[in-house]
Amino acid sequence: MGRGHPGLVGRRAELAALRAAAKSRSLTVLHGAPGSGKGAVLGRVGAELTERGILVLEISGAAPRPEWDRFGVRIFLDAIRARFEDLGGRARLTEAIDTVGRLCVPASYASAWERSRLVTALVAVFRMLAPVAVIVDDADGVAEPAIGLGAAHLAGCLVFAACADEASLGVVAETTIELAALPVEDADGVLGQAVGMPVDDALRRAVREELGELYGNPGTVVSTVAELRRRDRLQVVHGQVCLREPEKPVALSPGHPLLLALDACGDLGRDLVRLAGSTAFGVDEIPVLAEATHRSAAEYGRAADRLVRAGVLGADVDGRLSIRCPALGTAVGKHGAAALHGAIATYLLDEEGARPQVLVRHLAAAGPAVPRRPAAVRELRDEAPDPASWYAVWWHTEDGGERSRAAVELVRRFVRGADYSRLARFVEEVPAGELDPAGLAAAAALAALHSGRPVSAPVRAAVTRDDRVPAAIGFCDRWFAGADDGSLEEVETAFAPLRSSPVLPTIACRTPGLENALAMRDLVPVLGSVLGADFGTPVDGPLAAYHRVLAGYAGGDWSAALSAARELELDPHADPFARHSARLHAAEMCSWRGENQHAVAWLDSVPADCAFPALRTWAIAGHLYQTSDSAGALRAGAEGGSGPGTARLLRRMAVIAMESGEFTRAQWVLAETERTYARERTLEARKTVFFVRGLVAGDRGAARTAERLVRRGGDRFEVSLACQLVATTAAEPGPWLAEAFEIAQSIGATRLTARIKRSLRGSGVGQAQRERDGDLSETEVRIIELIRLGRTNRQIAHAVRMSEKTVAKHLTRLFAKAGCRTRHGLATSGLGGRSQSLGA
Repeated sequence: MGRGHPGLVGRRAELAALRAAAKSRSLTVLHGAPGSGKGAVLGRVGAELTERGILVLEISGAAPRPEWDRFGVRIFLDAIRARFEDLGGRARLTEAIDTVGRLCVPASYASAWERSRLVTALVAVFRMLAPVAVIVDDADGVAEPAIGLGAAHLAGCLVFAACADEASLGVVAETTIELAALPVEDADGVLGQAVGMPVDDALRRAVREELGELYGNPGTVVSTVAELRRRDRLQVVHGQVCLREPEKPVALSPGHPLLLALDACGDLGRDLVRLAGSTAFGVDEIPVLAEATHRSAAEYGRAADRLVRAGVLGADVDGRLSIRCPALGTAVGKHGAAALHGAIATYLLDEEGARPQVLVRHLAAAGPAVPRRPAAVRELRDEAPDPASWYAVWWHTEDGGERSRAAVELVRRFVRGADYSRLARFVEEVPAGELDPAGLAAAAALAALHSGRPVSAPVRAAVTRDDRVPAAIGFCDRWFAGADDGSLEEVETAFAPLRSSPVLPTIACRTPGLENALAMRDLVPVLGSVLGADFGTPVDGPLAAYHRVLAGYAGGDWSAALSAARELELDPHADPFARHSARLHAAEMCSWRGENQHAVAWLDSVPADCAFPALRTWAIAGHLYQTSDSAGALRAGAEGGSGPGTARLLRRMAVIAMESGEFTRAQWVLAETERTYARERTLEARKTVFFVRGLVAGDRGAARTAERLVRRGGDRFEVSLACQLVATTAAEPGPWLAEAFEIAQSIGATRLTARIKRSLRGSGVGQAQRERDGDLSETEVRIIELIRLGRTNRQIAHAVRMSEKTVAKHLTRLFAKAGCRTRHGLATSGLGGRSQSLGA
């Protein structure tokens, strides 16, 4: 077939249909879009036929041939000659091949009689070959492929052909198999195969989102990975391939079929793609586009039709155009899009009767590309739901109080929408005086903290009066310098100018645990408490990535937390102090997951004089204990440490001491915990003192209090440990151990799961689980496994070969057996033998 294919992933249903077609010896056409993996599927069919002892002729319709050879006869002859010895090398076959060769000349195609003789001779050759299998990839690369394939089939050969244009083979196809888009789980497999190593969650998510529906196209996934590699966007971090510069979008490769189809439409096509990719552009706006650009509306219309037919653009029932996927728009580029919108907006501003919604859309997308037009401000205000539209309001408002108010509102909308990159650009652009110094300083500092880049000198100069540095700039400077003496009140003073409501309660009266968040350098919850509803939780940048590390760790989404830690490793603007904390949390998660090599690598990357000495000791002691070095863990813990993580370290050392039989050490930890609580009286200190009292002193009341405090904090891993603590003093430990087990299992803490299993063996819970599992069918066990993988009912139906309605009925019965009402409850119930698969 002339080109290499990645190993086949998925396609079980299609392969089953092809095997059935082989048994019936029907002429089978495999139809699918370019890149859908037709060649790989045919390659698997060929391999299976070869294993059965059937000789296979693999032919590519895209192979070189004379243009006049409309039946592709030369291609068939070349393939036969290449396998001549395997075919027996008989003299009669040689004569038959020579006869076809003499007839396959331009003159034969000019005469109906000669064409008939040519086809008859070709059938005679194939009769000598039967029962060989003829497999033709890219069959529609031949002008009239049905003739040659029909000749082979008529002669008794087994014929399979693949094409993108189903019409070219419809007249001879006896069986047609559609190669649809791969389901997400199979597309993930193609991505992993193309990358060649474990794929980081953020890379997988970015490729999925940027390719959209094309993520189910194997060729697109493979070529996109190759393009990322060519652009040096892939890098291995702690055993997984990550995406460098994740803030930059992913583009289709230059040779992608959609881009080739777009190139055929020239500048007109690129104009339409840029407009459709940046706003809701309708076909009814094509006349306006033509007038604004002084081009032909008819030519634009024909280009739109061609792009829709080629699948480059989509069109809904209202005529709105959209690009096939974001990666297509990225490959085309945004250069020139603002000018196009500006030309349309300028035309509409001078045109009577223009629809306000359309005008506002193009004004917002044009930005500064349209000179200031104050007359448009009223319509912009009436139709301005998003920051881009409010930017246009600010841009077109005349100088004065209204423009300043528009600037203030625009800043708040950027913050509320978590668009901190655009906020950073705006504070550099807004003229001095349009924002009061405190407001501009707060906006600039907020943008700087989210991006990891200090406030620029021009902005700093604009907000500094009489050498007095604004509170927000001062806080930002100390933050970047690594100061650890900041207070919640300082944060509130610095960023209060960004609040729309001045009546929020004092920060200390709001969310518990903010002191610990600030000490851990996680500003996201602190800023959220300061600004309330005016704050949008960031989704990108180093501040967001670090918050995802801590939130993922506490919330039990350890895969996301580790992905965020790897992202910080690649970000040159990440807070170096927060990076230390992220590495220690990553080491902790890897250790509990049994990934010793990665755990050690993360620990080794943290210097001994890091900003979190107690947290470092906590992670080191935990890893030593998990690798059965109790004595080393106790020695490491004796080094102690101060600052954030001290409470965690004390709890850990109490556990290690008690489980190691070092009761004197455990009593010392209890005394130290009591001293700390008497001195600090923080939520962390209170949680720790009750935890250690319950563990060391066997105080049932203290254990239950610790469990309630831990549960209120929302750290699922700590909740699992607290449930185990309560189980040590409870009359009925089974339910507590069962909950601890389900949590540990759901977050992937395999070592903790194994420990709890050992405790469960004596509680009777394991026996009850085995009794429940005995009532399950193989199908129900498979459904539970797919639920744990996060599959939808539709994806489960596809995997187990049943209808969505039947899947729903199975789930209703499984909910009853598990004693739960939700998919999450079923996934974490332990039903289905999952617990038995874990090693002790």
